[in-house]
Amino acid sequence: MNAETPLPPCLAPAAAAAEPETAGVPWNERHLQCVWADDRLRPAALATTGGLPVRVLDPGRWNGGPGPDFRGATVEIGGRVRKGDVEVHVRPGDWNLHGHSDRPDYAGVVLHVAWFPPAPGEALPDVPLALLRDAMLQRPGFSFDQIDPSAYPHPAGAPSARPCRGALASARPEEVASLLECAGRARARRLSDELAARMARAGSREQGFYAEVLAALGYRRNAAPMRALAATLPVAELAAEPDPTGRYALLLGRAGLLPKEGAPGLPGDYVARVWAAAFRAGATSAEDAAAGWTTSGVRPLNHPRVRLAVAAALFRTPDGLLRALEALPRENARAWVRGATDAFLSAARGAGEVLPPRLAALPGLLGRERVRAILVNVVLPLFAREDPAAARLAEAVPGEALSAPMRETAFRLLGGDHNPALYAGRALRMQGLLELWRGFCEASPEACRDCPLARR
Repeated sequence: MNAETPLPPCLAPAAAAAEPETAGVPWNERHLQCVWADDRLRPAALATTGGLPVRVLDPGRWNGGPGPDFRGATVEIGGRVRKGDVEVHVRPGDWNLHGHSDRPDYAGVVLHVAWFPPAPGEALPDVPLALLRDAMLQRPGFSFDQIDPSAYPHPAGAPSARPCRGALASARPEEVASLLECAGRARARRLSDELAARMARAGSREQGFYAEVLAALGYRRNAAPMRALAATLPVAELAAEPDPTGRYALLLGRAGLLPKEGAPGLPGDYVARVWAAAFRAGATSAEDAAAGWTTSGVRPLNHPRVRLAVAAALFRTPDGLLRALEALPRENARAWVRGATDAFLSAARGAGEVLPPRLAALPGLLGRERVRAILVNVVLPLFAREDPAAARLAEAVPGEALSAPMRETAFRLLGGDHNPALYAGRALRMQGLLELWRGFCEASPEACRDCPLARR
């Protein structure tokens, strides 16, 4: 970046497409790439706009750099096997918008995939076009909200190939801080809009809050099954069970995670107690639900069974935790953050009572960093939607643990030898890094190319 070139006052990430069928949940090209890459998501039956059946033999290798999205794919179109590249877009017209027709590296594309149908009379390349929308929306309960793009591999490519490399390396610290905080506030507004849409679908404010807290407890790997569990076991039904072990057994039963007799590290009397509580509470073991959970390679504190013990403690009443947070004075931001953190930690204290001894002894069943993440991603977006002045509370929240996307974005923009003190420990700036990652770095190579910082 030229040191004499001023930074943009705010960097608004590329706008995500809003699809009516998803009831307001934003999504972008990256989500469609996840659908194409994942055998569990990609529809088995596709067809071209000309009516030819499409069968995917090999989706190809995900390309994180310039050129088509997937290299070396094998597809059968109308009975004819074709090998080449696949390009994925939200709208078919994005092919021309991104200038693919003039680039030789797109000459090997054998299938163009999009969500929306082409506009009437729209000029398109001479490449078979398959549409995802109808096939995906035929799936009961499908929502893009179920897809966590960060859970999928996204090759970073060579650092020298990134047009933003070192874009902020020569900027003054106050300039970097201002830009990241601006992007953090943009993220807060987006999360607020998304949360409002989810609340509307949930049917009540308490149910929506419950579902979002469960998703946050699930971390990245188990956020989707946590949301599905919240829909299967509404907060009113969970809180109607007065016994802590009964609430825990309800959650385990609906999740398909009731402990099995003879499981390593689980005393027989403990397993019998949980199953007895499950029978009393009317919980059934949904074995088919167990397949959705990620349990291997997960730290003991982050295991779904531990997270559900925390949930059983937090939601002993449908709205007790939410009312406690609402009652906190907001005049002093730091005092509010301390009070909100204490409210979560106090409510979670009973989690150890329902766990087996070896897990109950683990320190910090709900850690402060996880509470901070819930405050930034759930509580404050909810409050800011109802009271815009509440958004300023985020400036007082200490940062959560640095995630891989945060580190990668900072490395790209600030260079490998930057001082992490510019953002570490400051939730608003760290959220700004996430928003830049989501809006440009993660979205697609085209978004990366068009990033305003790449032109500084």
